[in-house]
Order: sequence, then structure tokens, then C-alpha cells
Amino acid sequence: MTGEGEQPVAGGGRGPVTGTAHVLPLHIPEISAHADGAERPLLDRVGLTVPAGAVTAVVGPSGSGKTTLGLAALGASRSGVRLTGRVLLAGTDLLLLAPARRPAARAGRAAQLPQHPETVLDPVRRAGGALMELAALGHPLRAARKPAARRALALAGLEWQAVRRRFPHQLSGGQQQRLALASALVTGARLLVLDEPTSGLDPALAHALGRTVRALADGGAGVLLLSHDLQLVRETADRVIVLEHGRAVDDGPTADVLGTGGPAPDGRPTTAGPPAFRHRATRELLAAERHPSTSGEAVPTTAAPAAVAPAAVAPAAVAPAAVAPASEGREGVAATGLAVRRRSGDPLAGPVSMAFPPGHTIALLGPSGSGKTTFARALAGLTTPSRGEVRLDGRPLPRRIDRRTPAQRRAIQYVHQNSAGSFEEHRPVLGQLADTARLLRALHPEEAAAEAIEVAGALGLDRALLHRTPDRLSGGQLQRCALVRALTARPSLLVCDEVTSALDTVSRQRLLDALPGLLAPAATTLLLISHDLPAVRALTEEAALFEHGRCVRRGPVADVLPAAWSGAPGLGGADA
Repeated sequence: MTGEGEQPVAGGGRGPVTGTAHVLPLHIPEISAHADGAERPLLDRVGLTVPAGAVTAVVGPSGSGKTTLGLAALGASRSGVRLTGRVLLAGTDLLLLAPARRPAARAGRAAQLPQHPETVLDPVRRAGGALMELAALGHPLRAARKPAARRALALAGLEWQAVRRRFPHQLSGGQQQRLALASALVTGARLLVLDEPTSGLDPALAHALGRTVRALADGGAGVLLLSHDLQLVRETADRVIVLEHGRAVDDGPTADVLGTGGPAPDGRPTTAGPPAFRHRATRELLAAERHPSTSGEAVPTTAAPAAVAPAAVAPAAVAPAAVAPASEGREGVAATGLAVRRRSGDPLAGPVSMAFPPGHTIALLGPSGSGKTTFARALAGLTTPSRGEVRLDGRPLPRRIDRRTPAQRRAIQYVHQNSAGSFEEHRPVLGQLADTARLLRALHPEEAAAEAIEVAGALGLDRALLHRTPDRLSGGQLQRCALVRALTARPSLLVCDEVTSALDTVSRQRLLDALPGLLAPAATTLLLISHDLPAVRALTEEAALFEHGRCVRRGPVADVLPAAWSGAPGLGGADA
């Protein structure tokens, strides 16, 4: 173990190292984290180093401790979690400071992009003003703050004029993610802690963000990258640590730990297998990444965009799924001329007309900000449309969810990309999952709980985990819990908005394998909003492509997917 003046200089950076590299941005000789009442530690004597000019990545299953480690790197922790050990930020041991003094110690030195961007975006502040205020932490001169804010937005793939006057709720999920990244970059911090930075981004933006992360490190910053995106890690990281149950079980140069394989951005698996000498947990992550369900014809990444058929043209014929008897006599959900506008009158989405017959599986594709989520929220009554209607089995539904009956609310269930905010903070998860079947299907509480446990088990969530409060679960665990809650409603239409975005490769593959069987009993139609192209291939038969709020193409997935990939626009985009 080294003292503050004895920090080792770790090599491996692919970019230039600054002249101050002898004081590492981050050096953790050893850190442990214990939660109140937990049988085992959340982190068990983990050590890591983030040199200047390099990216150190941490990967592992959902619940392995990645987010806890990312917070610990800043001398922070969630409520009820106690840290022990040493965390040296630019030579200062944060854990020797009183908790109230730690924010000042890391101000301007370290910045974080959290897994859930809404936790750092002020809902009542416009993006430009909030960024300029943050810029003051690293830029004392007022004249330097606006250029710093513009540069941070550009690095994150957003344009100053496009977003400076907007509030966070006026941005799509992908745009919120990039705005949160700009908030981390604007101070000029030399240590960046990025927790799932590509969550919710389309493939083109995810690839561009990877280049940005690498460029930041090559410019002298130290980056701690926490991610389930193994291909992003391959493209950006110098070194990889694999966590399992809070312990570092594998550690080494990226190519040695993860190999050079993995799926291409279009979802096509490569043939390289996991290194046989790595830890079992590493091999499992890599094996799940190359699961046969992700196979199929490659989507051409350099081809010109396919010709776009107008939305008014009848969609190509798609072979219907095998429909369960529960669908007899049902028409399912249908939208007619559904449109959403801002108060200014500017269009956000639509008008769109689309039917969702029982038992079908449909993907909504398109770049971040193309209107997919806005349209889907209008279907569910979560966003009030400005015109058009939604029908359930031929009967119109009220536009707002608070005006729908329990049976109508049950019919359309929505699983949000960021699920943490949809759970009560201090109440065990199991009771919240059981509420759906108890309130919307009138099941006895014990029967509702048993069904929730069964569905959770199919998605890889064990019963003991469900007795925890939401703050004791990882982002991937909460995402699957939100899916359990929606499935137990036995809805007519299940909307899954980026439902694989927070999952490791093993948990993601289990979801892809289990979801079709979980949809079958009620002949539930799946509407999948996703940038996860292998998941789209595995789960859906039909796809609709959105651009600038309109559905511009619809047909079999194999026909629409090439247009969705090759036609990805630039980094701006409209609201969604």
C-alpha cells in the first residue's frame, strides 16, 4: 500500500500523459462498502488505479457493485452504505475528510455521469443556464464559461442553439443522457466517472460517444468507465476490471480480458471465443454476448439508406405470431392520427396511425429524439396527445391515464427506460410488484406475490432480492423489476422502452429468452422501443421507423432494420 506521496504511475494509456501524471487522478489502494443489515459487503477490498491519459473500465453482472464503486471513487455512497479504505483523488484521501467537506475536495477535479441522468438534471433550469453555472466550478472567468458550455455540449453530441433554452423534460432520453454527460465535462475535471454512458443512445451516437471518451483520455483526463457495453469497453478502455458479488475477480489489459471479438455495431456476432484462462464470470459475460439469438444476417453499416416508404402506404405483410386463445374476439390497441405538440404548436410526434393486434411483436426504431417515446407515452396516456385517438378493442380510450378505468390502465403497461423513479423509495420491492395484480386483476395478495416471484425468477431475480428496498438494487435489477410489475398486469399491449439498456450480457440474454413465453398467456402485444439491434431481431417480427416524429416506414424487421441503421442522422435531432 502506498502513501499519498508514493502513488505508482500505472501505464497502459494509449494517449499522451500530461506533465502532472505523477499525481494520479484516482488511486484506490483498497475500498470496501457495507450496507446496513446486509450479510455480505457490497464491495470487498477492491483496488484500482485510473492514470492520467487512460481509461479504466469496470464490468460485471447487474448487482456486482459497479455503481457502488463509481460512487466510492468520489468518496460518496448511497444512504445506509459505509465505506472503509482509502480513496486518493489527486493525492487527497477523501475518506479522511468529513463527508460534508468531500464535495469541495472533488469540485473541479472530478465529475460524474450517473446511471440515471435525471438525478443530476435540474427539472426547473434550462440546459444553457445550468451548464454555465456548473462551468464556474472550473472556469473562474465569466467570459470562459459560455465557450466551455458550448464545447461540453459539442463533445456530448448536442448543439448549443438546439438545447440551451430547453428544460430536461423537453429532451428525449438519449438527449438527457448527453446533457448529463455535458454537465460532467463542463468543469474540465481531470477525473471522469462515467456510469453506463451509452444507455439509451442509438448505435451511431454510442459509437461517437466512445470516440469522445477515448479523445478525453488522450487529452490527459483519467476516465473510470462503468459499463455493460463490452464493445464500448473494447473500443475505449486500456484496462478492465471484472466485478462479481463486490469482488474484483479479473483484471488486466482490455484485449487480454475481453478479447477483440464481440458483436459488430449492427448486432452480428463475431467468432472469437472467450479466453479460456480468464475467470468464470468473464467467460460467462463473453459467452452471453455471443449467444445464438443474436445471430443473423449483418446489417450493412456503409450502405446508403434504403428508400423510405411514406407512412400512409400499407405496411408489408408480416406473418402473424401464434396467437393464444385469450385473444379471441379482441382487436387489440390501435392509434388513429395520434399527434403530440408543444405548447408553442411545434410538432413532437405524429400524426401516426398504427394498429397493435393481439400477440404481435413490433419494434419502434429511429435515432434518439425521433419521437418514438413520445408516441408510445401518448398511447399509454402518460403524455396527452393534441389530436387523434387510441382505441382498445374498438372502443376509444380517454387521452389521459388518470381518466382511464383500472381495466383500461391495465390494458396498456409501460416499462420506462429509467425505472428507479417509478418505485417507492422505502418500501420493499415485492409488495410493489404484487400491487399490480392485486389492484388491476383483483388477485389475493398472496397469489399476486407468488405470481410476481415466479415472473421475477424467469428473469433471473431471486426471491431474497425482492425483499430489499429499491435503493438496495442495481439499475439492471430495478429495470427487470419494472418489467415484472408490468407483466403481472397481463396487459393487451406492453411497451418496453430500452428495457435492455441497463443489463449485463447474461441478464440481457435471459430476458430475451424468457420474454416471449411471459407474453404468451394473455396474447400480449409487445411494442419494443430499442437501439439494441440484436434484441430487436430476437424479440420482434415487425418494425416501424420513426424520423422527426413521423412513422416513415413499416414492415418486417429484416426489411426495416437496414434503413434504421444506415439512415441514422447526425447528433442533433428533435425532441422526443
